[in-house]
Amino acid sequence: MLINANPRAHFGEFARKLGISRQAVHRRMHVLTETGVIKGVFARVSIPYLDAVSVAVSGVSKTASVEKTLDKLGESELTHRVVVAGGNYFYVVGLLRNLSELDDYSEFVKRAAQMPEPSVGIYGIDDGLMPYPVDGSEKRKQSYKELTKLDLRIVASLKGDARRSVAEIADMVGVSTKTVRRHLEDMISDGSLDLSAPMDLASGGDLFLVMHVNLKDGADKIEVGRRLLSKHYFQDQYIRSYSNIPDLLGWIFWSDNMAEIRRALRETSEDEDVRSVMLNFAYLERLYPTWRDRLPEISARPSEKTRTRHPRPKYGRQ
Repeated sequence: MLINANPRAHFGEFARKLGISRQAVHRRMHVLTETGVIKGVFARVSIPYLDAVSVAVSGVSKTASVEKTLDKLGESELTHRVVVAGGNYFYVVGLLRNLSELDDYSEFVKRAAQMPEPSVGIYGIDDGLMPYPVDGSEKRKQSYKELTKLDLRIVASLKGDARRSVAEIADMVGVSTKTVRRHLEDMISDGSLDLSAPMDLASGGDLFLVMHVNLKDGADKIEVGRRLLSKHYFQDQYIRSYSNIPDLLGWIFWSDNMAEIRRALRETSEDEDVRSVMLNFAYLERLYPTWRDRLPEISARPSEKTRTRHPRPKYGRQ
């Protein structure tokens, strides 16, 4: 949770907050990385800054080879992540430049994943059901400072290691450490830079579960979601809503306690606002580079003027 909150924080800060030594933090980070619980620390231009759209295309796949299908889905620069669950159920998360790409991308997933009846959901934004941003879930500001050529060079220097020191970044981009620090702080505070540490808690022994919660007509999905989160405590959890599917919630959580999992399933199915529940066990996840990962390599326009809602059709919606 600490590294999710601030992926570039020093180990000394983690040590103070956890009440252990820096050496212990370093050892634990090494183990978490080696076992695949932490998949890395990444720096990208943020999804809200780009005004991009996150969508989920999901359903049962008829593929005979999961690995080949994962490779095929990665052929699109819009595919961000794929989760495979029981019964050959695929959850494909796409990152679109704008909604005009939705139909073509849905058709691509349908073909590539051999998914005859896909469900297409547009991720809800800032609904209060996520303790931290996931795939652009935070609300977009009304305006951002325009990213400069130097800003993009700094972001590009973090590719492969977003915990790289300010001194290393300064050497790579050819400016002073003071300048690098100022630009990093400005991008982070403005929300134009996204620092993330994707995790796979299943690699540490927890079960990765996805619960489809279908609501009754008239149910307040935000109220139901908050109620579910407050009644159950898991190692990590969040609930995903969809702007185009008002009667569906996706509850994602990790747990090694089967009794608690069963209780959550039973009590959710008995909730007065819930029509039906389906629980699925996810066993495989793959992350992919998208068009967003190439943006730091593209020179920004020289203008330093404040960015308003649609000033950059090159990067955002058109």
